[in-house]
Amino acid sequence: MAEKPGKIVPFAKKPVAKTPSPPSKIDISASLAQREPPLDEEALRTAIDRIVMYGTIRETLHSARDRSYRNITERDILAMLEGKWSLEAPPEWDEQHRNWKYRLKGLDVAGDELVLIVAVQIEFNRIDIITKF
Repeated sequence: MAEKPGKIVPFAKKPVAKTPSPPSKIDISASLAQREPPLDEEALRTAIDRIVMYGTIRETLHSARDRSYRNITERDILAMLEGKWSLEAPPEWDEQHRNWKYRLKGLDVAGDELVLIVAVQIEFNRIDIITKF
């Protein structure tokens, strides 16, 4: 019987655009408006529960590359996100990617402590796993 594909998908390794595009004429100053406040723990939990059930979880290249080295499986990540976890530190703003990073602490399948640093993209119904340890 064929193995069911995993829930966690990797980032694309090749850029989507095949040819360089001309400079944009869009005024980016509109996107530099005040950033949204971070989600509180209750709103974060609701968003993560919904995304785990209906959305996409994907790992950054850094996270996927370090997975085997750190012996953390997709099942460990899902077990933690589906189980009891807590916000280990205040959210941190990532200026480069213009999103909030959340440091979550919980347990993996074996009951060992697992820490994930994630970005929650509510508008895309997606969780990006930035790193794990």
